[in-house]
Amino acid sequence: MEFIISHFMGAVGALSILYVPFFIWMLIDCVRNEPDRGIWIFLMIFLQGIGCFAYFFIRFLPRGNFGFLNSLVARFQTKELKRLRVEAKQIGNPYHWVHYGEKLRELQQYSKAEKAYRTALEKEPENIQALWGLAICLENQKQFEEALQIVTQVYQQDPAYKFGDVSLAYARLLLALERWKEAREHLESHVKRWRQPEGLYLLARCQFHQNDREQAKETLEMLIMDIEASPSAIARKQKTWKSKAKKLLRAN
Repeated sequence: MEFIISHFMGAVGALSILYVPFFIWMLIDCVRNEPDRGIWIFLMIFLQGIGCFAYFFIRFLPRGNFGFLNSLVARFQTKELKRLRVEAKQIGNPYHWVHYGEKLRELQQYSKAEKAYRTALEKEPENIQALWGLAICLENQKQFEEALQIVTQVYQQDPAYKFGDVSLAYARLLLALERWKEAREHLESHVKRWRQPEGLYLLARCQFHQNDREQAKETLEMLIMDIEASPSAIARKQKTWKSKAKKLLRAN
């Protein structure tokens, strides 16, 4: 009996050693990135493991691009995916195929999501949600030509769809295809309406490519100032673009 108890206590101690750095990691991430960090910190401290793992799956994972972790999460969502697939096949309307595609895309299963969106579009060719989902899948699979065609369709339907994300994707795909002049013209119009850090960063890249160095530096400095003038929660979310802007300035 004493042998069992000692081994049990040893296992608990080992788990505690592993949990502490995980807890600290989640706490630091929460302080740096989470707008509602007060609530999450409270949950992590007072609910211990439950709160910490809840934060990991609900907030941390969706923010990042962690392929292996998303694959792990997918294992726990097999039943939901199966349910959505069955609903899509049995009912067969575009809504259910899009809903199934959204879940697959969320888990970065882009090839399968692409097929789901294409099935929805076979039934409803102008379904804007399916078109947008398909475009994202194609972009992530580096099928830039077709992705640009699809994004153009969405943009023609609704230029303001997803609050400027479609317009930004259009510019991103032009750059991926090295259509620099078109990308710059589009971005100059885009940033007047949606002053997103990514849009300014892409515009600066175009300006550097066309040897308009002074204008490019001004654009990057504007990007940095915009982020620094933002509320702290927004500034934390945009810190990657601030870092990229500084790196591009140093390189030029």
